[in-house]
Amino acid sequence: MSLVSFTLKRSKRHWAIVVALMLICCLVMPQWASAHAYIVKASPAENELLVTAPELLSLEFNESLQTAFFDIKITAPDGTRADDGNVRIDAKRPHIMETGLQSGLANDTYAVNWKAVSADGHPIQGAYVFHIGEPSGAPAGLADLTSGAGEGNGPIKWILSLTDWIQYLGLSVILGTLAFLLFRIMPTSMATEPLDVPGSHKLLWISYGAASLAAMLSLPLSTLYESGVSLSELSWALIGSALKLTSFGLIWIVQMLIIMLLAVTILSGYDRDRSMRTRIWSSYGSLLLVLGWLFTHAMTGHPAAAEQRALAITMDYVHLIGAAFWIGALTAMAICLPPLTDQLPRKLRGDIYWTAIRRFTAWGVGAVALLVATGIYSSLMILPAPILTSLFTTGYGLVLIAKVVLLIVMLAFAWRHARLARSGSGDRLAGSLKAELAAGAIVLAMAAVLTHLSPGQPAPVGPFNEVQTTDDGTTISLQVSPNVTGENVFEVGVKRADGSIVNDLEQVTLSLTHLDMDMGIYEITIPKNDTGVYKAEDYISMPGRWNIKVHLLTRSLDALDAEFEIDTASP
Repeated sequence: MSLVSFTLKRSKRHWAIVVALMLICCLVMPQWASAHAYIVKASPAENELLVTAPELLSLEFNESLQTAFFDIKITAPDGTRADDGNVRIDAKRPHIMETGLQSGLANDTYAVNWKAVSADGHPIQGAYVFHIGEPSGAPAGLADLTSGAGEGNGPIKWILSLTDWIQYLGLSVILGTLAFLLFRIMPTSMATEPLDVPGSHKLLWISYGAASLAAMLSLPLSTLYESGVSLSELSWALIGSALKLTSFGLIWIVQMLIIMLLAVTILSGYDRDRSMRTRIWSSYGSLLLVLGWLFTHAMTGHPAAAEQRALAITMDYVHLIGAAFWIGALTAMAICLPPLTDQLPRKLRGDIYWTAIRRFTAWGVGAVALLVATGIYSSLMILPAPILTSLFTTGYGLVLIAKVVLLIVMLAFAWRHARLARSGSGDRLAGSLKAELAAGAIVLAMAAVLTHLSPGQPAPVGPFNEVQTTDDGTTISLQVSPNVTGENVFEVGVKRADGSIVNDLEQVTLSLTHLDMDMGIYEITIPKNDTGVYKAEDYISMPGRWNIKVHLLTRSLDALDAEFEIDTASP
């Protein structure tokens, strides 16, 4: 049996595995889960009118919170604190954060400003108001409180994504290089022993150094991100709290242990004073340690907050392995093969290139199988329903679409390389191999970005502007600008069926209800006027999907109603 036919038969078996995995994903479909924590019940609720002052304020979330970097501040209109400063997360009920209120609070409007860290390590924050007795209007500075609602420390988030990307790249190259050497993807005629390939040693150490440095920096960066403090406020005490009280702290310690052990196994694998058997087993040890390092990344992503946590983490882990092998083995072939073959005759050089490609294809099809099956599963698990809407209206969905497009580009290149390998034409690695590798590097960058994006957070789409028509032909328009958390301008316009402006409204009321969180109903009353333009400045307390009910009452006591759904993003 020829190598080509053997490879094709193995590929068919791998594609059968793809189909089987997809069927399993459909049968074992996870429950829908947003990957970041959000409030499911607030007591007092947003804009709730209380007769007497409460003794306790409680925020219940959809998932557990981490016991570090959380706080609730309740502020009176004059800026004084109304809470007792005793903010707590009950160990037996880690999804509930609460604080006591000071006694003897006067009838007034109070602002609640809260922050926490969700189970997947993402900081969340928000603000809202409640009233005791007659409302007195929003406390001063509430717009500033709500302008950062959602996730904090944006710049640090992108730096963390960069460190994750460097780790993904480094680990992929280490994994792929070891696989290239140990799994005989490299033609055996090219080196006496697999670990004697020139350039592989340097490639491993460069990748190890970059990934290790990025991992070390991730602890202070994660502390900045989760605590929300500035760089000047970062302290060893804060870093210590992150180590002891957050899930990432324990994972970081494990990563440091892996880094130290990996240095030992790489050194042993290239120590020529040791027997080849010992060197090979040391290299297999390096492979296992890299797989362990990748597992720690699966533990810190969105799957860590899923309802079916073990299954979600497993799927994400397998997804990472598939991507790392594909991109890493491509890197090893692109860097290690040319120096080995430059001095060989042209015909032999071509045979070696395409033999390596054929051997890689046999493994690569399996990697693609894992990527596709686990990618579908993870997307269905993480994106909030409806899936198609989330794909095109959230930042997470848009990045995911771009990632899928690049993956298709990589598959097209891989198909071309497989065809060239079957024909055996040419004597050099195709230039498109480097293009496939570049696309893979960008895919890893997008994976790093997705780790720190909220699947439920809408992409910044700009001001909201929509018109609805009632049964009698009256049109009601609503504009919300800039449509971000914090201060917004709400403008309502009304026209009769003949196009004339309705300017005799006695009452214009907007009722805002968050569609994903139990925040109560927040009402905005727009003053009446004779211009026909009804405008007010008010705030939106949280990002996400909001229902806005517009209620209009004319001087003749005719009621007009319309409902709008908006997606609000963080600024």
